[in-house]
Amino acid sequence: MYKIKMAGIYSIVHNPTGKIYVGMSVDIFSRWSNHYTDMKTGKHSSIDLMNLWLQTEPSEWSFSILEYVSISEYKRVSKMKGKELTNGFRNLLLKKEKEWMKLYSVNLALNKNNKHFS
Repeated sequence: MYKIKMAGIYSIVHNPTGKIYVGMSVDIFSRWSNHYTDMKTGKHSSIDLMNLWLQTEPSEWSFSILEYVSISEYKRVSKMKGKELTNGFRNLLLKKEKEWMKLYSVNLALNKNNKHFS
C-alpha cells in the first residue's frame, strides 16, 4: 500500500473556543495520528491542548493543512545533500510555522509546558 507523506504547516483548532495549535511536520498525516493518540491516552506533550481535548468531543475539533511545503522542490533549488538538506528543510518549516503562528495570533512565548497553544 502506498503511503502519502506531506510536509508542511498544520493547525488543530477547537472550533467552539477558537483555541489553536499550529505545528509543522515532514509527515503531517502521521503527526496528526500521533497527536490524536497522545491526546486520547493522556500522554500529549502540550498539557493545555490535551486537557481541552479530554473535556470536549472530537467532533468539536478540526485538523487543517495550512501550507504544503515540497521537499522535492526544496532539494531542487537548495543543492544541499544529506544532513545539511535535512537541517535546512527543518529550518524552513520552523520559519514558516512561526509565520503562521503570528498570522493566527498564537502566543510565540512558550507556555508552562514549552508549547505554543492559544
